[in-house]
Amino acid sequence: MALPNVSIQLTNGGLGQIAANEDGVVGMVLNGVAATSLALGTSKQGFSLQEFVDVGINPAYDTTNTVKVYRQIKEFYDEAGEGAELWIMLVSQATNINSILDKTQNFAKKLLTDAGGRIRLLAVSRNPAGGYTPSTTANQIDLDVINAITTGQALADDMLAAFTPVRFLIEGYAYTNTTAGLVNLRTLTKPNVAVLIGNSESGARSAIGLLLGRLAAIPVQRNPGRVKDGSLAITAAYLGTSTLESVESQATALDTNGFITLRRFPGRAGYYFSDDPTADLATSDYNALARGRVIDKAVRLAYTTFVNEIQDEVLIDSAGKIEVSRAKYYQTLIQSAIDTSMTAEGEISSVNVFVDPQQNVLSTGRICVNLEIIPVGYAKSILVKLGFNNPAN
Repeated sequence: MALPNVSIQLTNGGLGQIAANEDGVVGMVLNGVAATSLALGTSKQGFSLQEFVDVGINPAYDTTNTVKVYRQIKEFYDEAGEGAELWIMLVSQATNINSILDKTQNFAKKLLTDAGGRIRLLAVSRNPAGGYTPSTTANQIDLDVINAITTGQALADDMLAAFTPVRFLIEGYAYTNTTAGLVNLRTLTKPNVAVLIGNSESGARSAIGLLLGRLAAIPVQRNPGRVKDGSLAITAAYLGTSTLESVESQATALDTNGFITLRRFPGRAGYYFSDDPTADLATSDYNALARGRVIDKAVRLAYTTFVNEIQDEVLIDSAGKIEVSRAKYYQTLIQSAIDTSMTAEGEISSVNVFVDPQQNVLSTGRICVNLEIIPVGYAKSILVKLGFNNPAN
């Protein structure tokens, strides 16, 4: 029999935190053919380029099948680094982007489900078979890309309803190097979808794996075009079939129209992403990937925090309203979770939480929590006023 004493056990999970690396869990659906050890339509999780090489996705796979699957995955890891969690699915080359993102089909939706809702960003890479003719006459980019924006948003809405929000990155396939007539994404209302035009080699493709890798490597509030994060791991940049250097005015026009693209800075080596717009109105709170990723993380935290409170008892005061102490409890609960996982990490500036103690919970059975995120700002441009001064004057 032990002597009487004090016993202390450390508990865990009270802060409601999520693992930091979960913010960078991403996926990619790519057209291709079955690899040696990876069938079409099968979800594959990996943490290094070698894991995908081991199932048969190597340089020879790309060459033999005239695709860019290995290249996209390699460029992902060039940016994200070894250890980054990537889920992929290979689908038939006849499957277009619109079908891949269709919530009624077993492509992107299946990959998201197989990953257990962990995927925060999902990219679609287009590798059509020889003989495919993109429809670019009126849009200067394959019509399939434009159609997929609406389809992708519908899938994103379903995922948000399940408290597993996701953002989609679409490869801007078959850009014609003409900006006149190009769709203006800033007139749409599809905040969960972004389109990239720009590649590390000439042709109809875009380096969607590169963008996915940069986003996986940075915190949720960060713009992928942040100069301090360094130039991209590429040695050349193209818009369609033209070098970026020869058509830099097109990069400006693409940015104006809400596309993510590539850019340079005079006097600085390397290439950078231009910005992170989504297919949303310029006046929308969610017209940038960084803003969307921040709110998506807050959604997951709020759900994780409050799902534990469902069907719990709520004490009522003499006026029939929720007790003030209980209202404060709900405020503190989510404030702590957000501050610990986001404010302390510099992902947001602050958070305001208010639970009105005048709520009539007896009648409604509902607790209303007002949660306001104060995001970080961005130095999109810097104005330097420079001139001479004569001290004698």
